[in-house]
Amino acid sequence: MKISFMIVSLFFLILAARAETPKKSSGGKGNIVYKYKKYETFDLGNLEVKGDIIAPGDLSVQERQRTKMERGLLERKDFDEEVRKDIKNLR
Repeated sequence: MKISFMIVSLFFLILAARAETPKKSSGGKGNIVYKYKKYETFDLGNLEVKGDIIAPGDLSVQERQRTKMERGLLERKDFDEEVRKDIKNLR
């Protein structure tokens, strides 16, 4: 009984494996050749962008005198008031 079951299951297994293999075409070749496009083209002629066209006005740069930064911290002898302000602002 076990041997007949094994023979029948082996037979169905062989049939299933054979059904999955690709069938030969009429040309006699078993290989399937896929051909892909060599290049792709896009037609951007019909592309539309909605909006207003605004021409830029006068784009000029004026030269200015360089500003000098003044730091009063180095001229002070005592920084107690600044330290107190910093501690109050930490809260």
